[in-house]
Amino acid sequence: MPDDDDKPKRTRSWREIDKMRDKSGSSRRSDRESDRFQSSTKYTQYKTNLDRLFSQGVASSALPDHLREKLGTPDEGAQEEERKKLYAIEDPKAFYAAATGYLKSHELPGDPRLLDRLLGHPDDDVIERALTRLEEMHKAGTLKVPPSLSQRLASVEIESGLPAIRRRAADLRKAIR
Repeated sequence: MPDDDDKPKRTRSWREIDKMRDKSGSSRRSDRESDRFQSSTKYTQYKTNLDRLFSQGVASSALPDHLREKLGTPDEGAQEEERKKLYAIEDPKAFYAAATGYLKSHELPGDPRLLDRLLGHPDDDVIERALTRLEEMHKAGTLKVPPSLSQRLASVEIESGLPAIRRRAADLRKAIR
């Protein structure tokens, strides 16, 4: 039987040696670099902005102006800012004046806290619209009742000059208990 020493040893070519080097070091290095890049704050901000842009509730304010004009989307961000400014007004007279202006250019918001405050408006039409919106939200199951809503509805029952509004306020107050 021939010895193993008698067999000629196979030597690798320089090409094979270089291929082995390429496979071993560079893949680990590139994995580390990509992990480091993906954990960077810039990449995280980039991904967050993309998620916000492509999510269902995307605000058109996230889009560049030229795309917003082409798509013809309303500026939801500006409307949301106006609603927040309206809610921040503490003086009742100033709030009712600002609310009247807001309602001329916008639909009633789906914010129960704002609708609660609108129930104190001196105009019966605004009270009726707010009451209708609250009833719709309650029937849909999306109404998160603010703490002061039942008291506000009780005051509408007492102070309103229209019997229909009084009855609707009483019914809604009983329904949300």
